[in-house]
Amino acid sequence: MFWIARKVSSALVHTLPSTALSRPTEAAEQVQIDPSPARAPIARFGPSSFDHRPSPLPVTIATFPTTRRSLDSTEQSGRSVTYSAASPIRPPSTMSPPPSDIITNHAGASPINGVAYAAPDDTHSLSADGFLGTSTYAARARRLVTMVNTMRDAGAHMDLDLPTIVICGNQSVGKSSVIEALCGVVLPRNEGTCTRCVTEVRLSEKDGAVATPWSCTVKLRYEYDSAGRPLKAVKEVPFGKETAQKEDVDLLVRRAQKALLNPSADPNRYVTYSFDDSTSSARDSEAASNELKFVKNVVCLDIRGAGVNLTLIDLPGIIRSVDRREDSQYIDLVQDLVRFYISNERAIIVATITCKDEIDNQAVVHMAKEVDPHGIRTLGVLTKPDTIEAGTHDRWLQIMLGHQYALKLGYWMIKNPTKADLDKNISFEDARQMEEAFFSGQTPWSNIRGQLDRFGVDSLRRELSRQLTMLTEMSIPDMQTRTEEAIQATAMELNNLPPSLGENSRIELLQMMRHFCTLVNYNITAHQDFKQFYQAIRKHFDAFREAVAASRPTFAMTQQKGGQAIAPSLSLSSSISSSISQVVGWGNSDGRRPDSASSKQAKTPLPESLEQDIKKPLTVADVRRIIEAQKGRELQGYSAYDAFTYVVSVFQDEWAKHGQMCLAAVNHELHTLVGKLTEDVFGRFANMQGQVRFMIQAFQNELYRSTSEVVNNCVTMERRYPFTMGSDEFTRTKSNALNEFRSQLETARSSGLHHSSGTSNGGAASAPIGQTKTETLNKAIAALAEAGYTGLSPRDLTRLRAESPEDDEVLHVMAASHAYFRVACRRFSDNIPMNVDFHFLSRFAEMLEKELVARLGILEKDNAAVDHMLQENRFVAERRRALEEQRKRLEGVWRSLHEFGF
Repeated sequence: MFWIARKVSSALVHTLPSTALSRPTEAAEQVQIDPSPARAPIARFGPSSFDHRPSPLPVTIATFPTTRRSLDSTEQSGRSVTYSAASPIRPPSTMSPPPSDIITNHAGASPINGVAYAAPDDTHSLSADGFLGTSTYAARARRLVTMVNTMRDAGAHMDLDLPTIVICGNQSVGKSSVIEALCGVVLPRNEGTCTRCVTEVRLSEKDGAVATPWSCTVKLRYEYDSAGRPLKAVKEVPFGKETAQKEDVDLLVRRAQKALLNPSADPNRYVTYSFDDSTSSARDSEAASNELKFVKNVVCLDIRGAGVNLTLIDLPGIIRSVDRREDSQYIDLVQDLVRFYISNERAIIVATITCKDEIDNQAVVHMAKEVDPHGIRTLGVLTKPDTIEAGTHDRWLQIMLGHQYALKLGYWMIKNPTKADLDKNISFEDARQMEEAFFSGQTPWSNIRGQLDRFGVDSLRRELSRQLTMLTEMSIPDMQTRTEEAIQATAMELNNLPPSLGENSRIELLQMMRHFCTLVNYNITAHQDFKQFYQAIRKHFDAFREAVAASRPTFAMTQQKGGQAIAPSLSLSSSISSSISQVVGWGNSDGRRPDSASSKQAKTPLPESLEQDIKKPLTVADVRRIIEAQKGRELQGYSAYDAFTYVVSVFQDEWAKHGQMCLAAVNHELHTLVGKLTEDVFGRFANMQGQVRFMIQAFQNELYRSTSEVVNNCVTMERRYPFTMGSDEFTRTKSNALNEFRSQLETARSSGLHHSSGTSNGGAASAPIGQTKTETLNKAIAALAEAGYTGLSPRDLTRLRAESPEDDEVLHVMAASHAYFRVACRRFSDNIPMNVDFHFLSRFAEMLEKELVARLGILEKDNAAVDHMLQENRFVAERRRALEEQRKRLEGVWRSLHEFGF
């Protein structure tokens, strides 16, 4: 996206003709070397944009040491080069063709395309910063320099991808010399001491309008842990003291790398570390002593008064093999690191290629093509041209002219000092003079310098500055958007973290305590939006009602063979008692029966049939046996009240269990609520959270025990003896149930008679007998209707039959038990939840704050003890500090963008 826009921006800023952009192939063909003078001259390419060249912007340069693996050629010989708007071909308006014998090809005979151009007089006299102030465009570039430096000072590089220049190169291609030539900073280069971690060098010319003496400060930036995983909070820490000696930079960087390569040791240990560089084996032993061979963390150099505004990022070189198998992990680590930097859309890839080796053998070409397959943002730099073998200059000349391995940004060639020159400690100025002398006196380079301003470090620096200027201008809108989005995201994450504490810890603690207790009270009372907790409590209360209702006795009128009742449960199957099915409850699982030793019913043995299964329906025979077992000195015909109370007591046996289980379920819900709220309110204070949970649990246990006694008392009251003041409801319910039981008993007996008759007569006589009975009942109903008793059914006539005293006594016990359980279940299902709510939940909410303040001794503790309680979780504190620093950086970046009018 950026590089498509770059071409448009180049056309607008540098007024390059549209034909140069729309017909790149034709333009490329016009710069090919051809001995035939009939080919069109290079002047047809169009005007160039180099009348005024901007000085360098802050440049981010990443250098990659060599790999030793050959690569296939990315382009085939003979392909024409496609120059972009960035190609600095000299315009005809500023050049006059010298005599044709001045320009020859590498064979020394023919002119290049029949036309030769001389470079303007100021081509080599302009320094890297010499373009500042020469034009309106240069003034714009100066503002961009200041803006990007301000953004870097604000830490924008830690949150945004700033426009960068990445220099990639194989080992020994001279990339370190390229870095020195571009910015004058010497970094470790010897075998065993080269780049082992990311090194970022930030150079600034001056502070504001005041010239600054040269100085260097080293910092360590931790972005990854020892396993290579990104840290949540990036941090920079100073390493050693500031130095004013340039020759100390190499040693400072080595020491800082040593600190990062040994993460388990204190970094300050290496501030004054001494290296043994006496021999090559000593240096190898020194490198082998490190915990890690490579690390992703960064050594940062802040250099002021450097005379240039640049930022260099030096990366470990790509490796394809290691000496030890256990070090194979570093292959992927370094490759991922390099790929991360050159994959940035805002990175200009400068592929450093040595002329000492075939270009096919240099992995940098392959790496650059992987991330930039069309070569849109790749610029080639050819080094060590003095090592080209005789007779092979033509291949490199074709590459320089873009006929092979074509790149949109083209190729440059530089000549850096040799190792022998470096051993002599030659100066930067001497190195540039030697470079100028080489390209002026060596063919074929001297023959084409007039038309290709792509030789020497000064030309390369100007081009990099121009490319970065355009890239920076195009990146500004996107950086604005990303900055605003990052500020919003950071603010949102900060809002999700608890705020930092004030100066008075005791007041802060009391306020947190009040807030916590308020939240507990809102949940227990279901205040406004705090409904979820009490909704869970209601579910337990409803389950308790279901369990209590399920404990009522059920009755059947007869039995099948084997003792199984043929009739369904009468208490819930009939229309009279259907309302009880909605009185539902829930219970405990301890399996204990309440102590009933005080009741006389408990002293009477349970009938054998009931001992076998108390949950099965009670038949007429079962109830008759209970009546017989409960008889004492009563005369015949008196009500079997003791049998009624016995049935009630037996079926209330599990009510205590259900009540305790209801309380236990509510206690668990409260414990869960308190745990969640203590985590929310006190979670960042580990000491405070532990003490609060302990005190609350102790208080909650006390309330649980006292409420458990209340529940047991309720059960004891229910089981002492049957009691109700609602006599009318009890009598009405009993009467209805008695009629229902009589009807069902008659139906059961009639069904038994039919079954018996059918069996004795082979099944043939049952139909006449049943038919005769039905006709008799219909005649009786018709006669009663004539007498004025209308609306009667055959079932109503069964009430006219005189029952035996035994049947009547049984049916009265059944009806009374059914009626009383309907009253008692409703009462008990309300009493237990009400007592749990009042004695346990409500008292907990009302007394919690007072109990916590007293038990924790907040008002009595000294300030040190309170501060210890409020010692914040370090992860939360570190995250808040990191976010606050990030927000501050991003706001500084935002201000920088707007202050500069972007």
